[in-house]
Amino acid sequence: MHDEFDQQRMSSDAALAAALRALPAATPPRGGWERVAARVNRRRRVRNTLRIAVPAAFAAGIALAIGLPRLQPAPSPAPRAAQQAAPKHAPVTELDALREQSRRLQTWVQTLDRGGAPLNGGALASAVALQDRIGLVDLQLSAATDPATRTSLWQQRIDLLQRLGLLHLQQYAVADRTHATSDETTIL
Repeated sequence: MHDEFDQQRMSSDAALAAALRALPAATPPRGGWERVAARVNRRRRVRNTLRIAVPAAFAAGIALAIGLPRLQPAPSPAPRAAQQAAPKHAPVTELDALREQSRRLQTWVQTLDRGGAPLNGGALASAVALQDRIGLVDLQLSAATDPATRTSLWQQRIDLLQRLGLLHLQQYAVADRTHATSDETTIL
């Protein structure tokens, strides 16, 4: 059985060889090798450029995505004329009070962050984790429509901001304890 298959294959190989020998001899066009070499070099340059440009563009996009929210200026307070035009006895809802408290805490934390003592490694990692959680709450706030959910989220944001502010103040508490006098109650 294999012999028949091998015989057919050999005869077809012989027929193919004979057909190839019957073809006229081809000569390459003038400058063909130079064009092929130029094309290969051009592709190689593009490939090398892409190997550098794509990761660099990806890294720049990530840096932009992380840094852009920090570069945007804080919203300016409403003009005084608009504040004076509002009625003095306008009802303040719980949600408005939570927003105002969150705004004040945000300003306080930013002040501590800019002018405060630098955080050590553990405190810095905790601060970054708290900021990430605040960002997540902000994202949830942007999507929430239910007033009860929004109230709960604003309260979470306030709690996280308070924890972040206290984390910045811990550096000062440690500094105060190093200057305190020793007695039986002093741990340090």
